[in-house]
Formats: sequence, C-alpha cells, structure tokens
Amino acid sequence: MNVAEFHQNIEQIWQKIEEALENQDCDVDCETQGSVFTITFDDRSQIVINKQEPLLELWLASRLGGFHFAYKNNDWVANDGKRFWDSLTEAVATHGETVTF
Repeated sequence: MNVAEFHQNIEQIWQKIEEALENQDCDVDCETQGSVFTITFDDRSQIVINKQEPLLELWLASRLGGFHFAYKNNDWVANDGKRFWDSLTEAVATHGETVTF
C-alpha cells in the first residue's frame, strides 16, 4: 500500500464509522481534525482513531487501551491478530452504545 492508498483507505474507514454510528442512532459526535478522528460520547469521554503515515498504521485509543493496526490481507489487524473493527465495536460498547460496523 502506498501513502495515497493509505490515506484513501483511512478516509473510507472514518466515513464508514460515522455512517454506522449515525444510522444506528448512537448518541455521539464525530469530528475529524487532520489525521485524527474523534468519537465523543455524552459524558465527554472519547475514542480517538488516528492515522500514522510514517508507519502506515491505524491507531485506536479508548478506555480499553491503545492499539496499533497494520494493513494485512485486506484487513486492519493488530500484532495479536485482533481486527480493528472488533476492537472498535468493543471500545464503543464500553461507552454504553451497541453498534455493528
């Protein structure tokens, strides 16, 4: 994956996240600033997803901790084999929202 493909892929992920949260009536606000996508919940707690261009990685920070994902076999996967979408679903659930991505 080159840098342009990396950015395009991440932008599609951010759009998918925002659409899924909106379509499933989650009470959150989503905001993008540069390379950071933030999901803010009613209690002002957040999930932060950012792109790490130098490493071509996607990072997720939440109540569950921080996770780094690399693009492998058409999926974003952490070193422990956990998929980005599964980690994000669990992170959102810790805020009392149930969503399917």
